[in-house]
This record gives sequence, structure tokens and C-alpha cells, in this order.
Amino acid sequence: MTFTERYVHTGNVALNVAEFDSPSSDAPVMVLVHGYGSNWNTWGRVVDKLAAEFHLFALDLRGMGRSASYGKGSSRQTWADDVATVIPMLSDEPVYLIGHSLGGWVTASVASDHPELISKAILVEPYSGAKSEVRKQARQRPPEQRGIRARQIRSARTPEDLAASVSEQYEGASEDSVRRISIMWFQMDPALEEGPISRSEDEETFDDMFSSIKCPILMINGAADKGGILSQEESDRIEGLIPDARVLSWPKVGHSPHIARNHDFIRATKRFWAE
Repeated sequence: MTFTERYVHTGNVALNVAEFDSPSSDAPVMVLVHGYGSNWNTWGRVVDKLAAEFHLFALDLRGMGRSASYGKGSSRQTWADDVATVIPMLSDEPVYLIGHSLGGWVTASVASDHPELISKAILVEPYSGAKSEVRKQARQRPPEQRGIRARQIRSARTPEDLAASVSEQYEGASEDSVRRISIMWFQMDPALEEGPISRSEDEETFDDMFSSIKCPILMINGAADKGGILSQEESDRIEGLIPDARVLSWPKVGHSPHIARNHDFIRATKRFWAE
């Protein structure tokens, strides 16, 4: 499936957007939002099959991929505002929005604040704040470790310079995975790793955001003991907050169900849209 990449300007920042050839003039629009430290290529195992049925777009969040740098004064909400601004530039109708990890939080935020933009949404292992496994792990990390990746990125001259660090963090990853992740790290704005941590990080659970989502939501989770960022308790909490939500839990995969079980992910995505 062929695609083109172009910059879409929000008025504040230029975002890189990949657009796949639409299978028909009336194909529903789907927009994919990646997670932290990644870029739109994280969806590489699913885009061809999805683009066969949807008019597919995948974007790079600011500070990642080929989009512009993060920018002074930016916050997590800035990413959501960017996506909400871009969606009407891509479609005249509400879209099918899918987000992974940080992108799952962004998707939930857009669905909450801009219900007119979203028809249905999928949250893939979404970041959920203070009770997420990733936040629990961050609280246990020594302060001196913060900024290590920023220094590695700043000193790298090619993505290959980051391969050793990637291999160390992702023990057992294939050579191809290490290459892909190294490129994602290389394209990342190191300022993302150096910003101050807000006190609210250890308090926010985003109850109001989740509970105000009006569109149908599918949440796809891996397992916390395999690297997923949602415990069963946290998944149940979020499902209970969202008025129209259902959950798929895949116990043998970790934080990236769309990669580890790409064929099942594609089927689930199509089935949810057809309901």
C-alpha cells in the first residue's frame, strides 16, 4: 500500500502526517497516534491491512519522528490539542481514532474534549496517570537516571550510535527491532527527557476525562507481568469510568499488542468499527 508524507501546520507547529491511498471515495477515515518516544512507523505491521478498508492517516506527535520540536511551555495537553487541530484538516467527518500508550491518553483527551471529531476510538495500553505501571516504575527510578537517554541522543551522530543502549534496554529484541527503535530514539527531541516532572504526575488519574467520553471505546490491553502498563485493577477502573467501553485483554503480550498480535489487532479493529 502506497503512502505519502507531508507536513500539516496547526498554526503553532508543523506535524508530519502519513496518508495512505484511500480504498474508495467513501472509506471511513482512521487516524493513528503513536506512543512516547516513538513515531508513526510503530504501526508498520498493521497499516497495509487497515489501509485496505479505511482512509488511513498516521501522524508524528511534536518532538518525535519528523514533526517539529517539543517547544518551551509544551505539556501532555499540547499533544492532544495538536491532534484535535489536525483532525479537521484531514477529514470533514468524525474519524476513527486509535492511540497507543501516550497516544491512548491523547486519544481519550481528544474524545473527551472534542466529541464532534470522533466516531469511535481504541485505546491501546493507554497511559492512565498515577496508577499506571509506568508511573509506579518512574517513582522507583533514581533521580540521577533522568536525562540519560537525552544525553545519549545528543551525543549520537547516527541511529546506529544508539543501538547498544537500545539493546540493553530491550534485552532479547531482534536486530530489526533494535534498528527501528534506534531510529525512533534518534528522531526524538531530547528535551522531552529533561523537562521537570509535575507534582500532579503522582496524583492524576484523569477520572473526569475518561468519564466524559461519549463515543464508543475499545481498550486493548497486554499483561502487566509481560511489560504492559495497566494492571487488571487499573483496567477495570478505567472501563468503569467510560460510559460506553469494552476491553480486550491479551495475557501473553506486553505493552505493544498491535505489534505482538498484529493480525488479531487488525481483526479487532475492523470488528469494532462494524458493530
